Amino acid sequence: MQNQYDLKRYAVLYVDDEEKALKYFEKSFGDEFRILTASSAAEGLRLIEQHGDDIGVLLSDQRMPGEKGVQLLENARHMRPRLVRMMVTAYADYDATVDAVNLGNIFRYISKPIQMDDMRNTLHRAMEFYILQQERDELLREKLSTLQNVLIADRVMGLGVVAGTLASHIRNPLRGLASFLDIIPDRGGRPAFDLDRLRQGTFWRDFHAHVAAQSARLADSLTEVMAVVGNEEKCQLAVAVQSVVDQQKAAYAAKGVALEIAAPLPQTEVSKAAFEKMLHLLLQAELGMLPAGKKVVLDAAIKGGAVIVSARDDSDGVAPEAVRAVFDPLLSQASPDVDGPGLALLGSVLLASHQGGIARVPRGVSGFRLDIELPVTPEEAGAAPQSSREFVTNVLMNDLLWERILQNG
Repeated sequence: MQNQYDLKRYAVLYVDDEEKALKYFEKSFGDEFRILTASSAAEGLRLIEQHGDDIGVLLSDQRMPGEKGVQLLENARHMRPRLVRMMVTAYADYDATVDAVNLGNIFRYISKPIQMDDMRNTLHRAMEFYILQQERDELLREKLSTLQNVLIADRVMGLGVVAGTLASHIRNPLRGLASFLDIIPDRGGRPAFDLDRLRQGTFWRDFHAHVAAQSARLADSLTEVMAVVGNEEKCQLAVAVQSVVDQQKAAYAAKGVALEIAAPLPQTEVSKAAFEKMLHLLLQAELGMLPAGKKVVLDAAIKGGAVIVSARDDSDGVAPEAVRAVFDPLLSQASPDVDGPGLALLGSVLLASHQGGIARVPRGVSGFRLDIELPVTPEEAGAAPQSSREFVTNVLMNDLLWERILQNG
């Protein structure tokens, strides 16, 4: 029989307590298919766990010692929904047939003794069906990846448009965006996405509403940042830090997260409104990502012509999904509140950049620490604000920035 598919690409697993039946099956069909065998339901489940998607077709005898074939097929359906399942039995068992269809959602019910030509044709159809499912899912994943990139690109362009007014007031917005992306730890690319969600009738309607709501949150977050950048009032660093901590202590205590200041802080002036908002957003992001029982410590030191403000905690680091969700609405829709800490962190980093500073995560330290390095003197604050057109153009032309966004988005 000519076939356009590689029938040995995936394995056929046959489960039967009769050793002779297993050997006969493997001998009869081993030339055309890759055959795995198991003599019990428990052994069959172990093989399914071990081989994963490499097994495409499962056949199980019904009458076996211990767990019956129906239970095996049902468990296999929950473990591997795409696995093509069939029941083989020598007994006229109506109840088992009904259970196999209802619980195991079987592809076909086969009676013993096995008719060779009929079984061969059935195996061909079952394996082709599994391969088609895999190819369809792979195509769907490719389309989803393309869609994610388009959505991420649209989100960054949206950031540029929303930041149009912001960019005319804030310094170094592109450097701030790059610093924000550098905070994301490299943890193997994008998280897995449940393809079944795309098949739900209400998915895209709900997704559209979610994107609109998330875009509004992004706009609100950037507007908050813009509201403080024109205020040049100065105050002592220690006074600003204490003021923000006093505002945040109740929220931290309610969640069971400790918040401390490492005294004494250096004597230096900062831009009161911008610095306090920057620190407020940073602590807001920390609180959103930390579980109860953790601790955040604020510290500062002067090195050369810069003051380095540090926020350290005893966690494993920034939750990558919180940062990715700012750009990837597919990810944030799966967890509707996941982008809150990321938006707060983005605002904090943009305000650091506006003050001529840069945010970075030092390597080789225990727990997690974010350092924000700010110039001591105002004249070191950096480049003048950009027009919105300059900002969007620079985002479009920055290949390294796009590579980082698409890698982590």
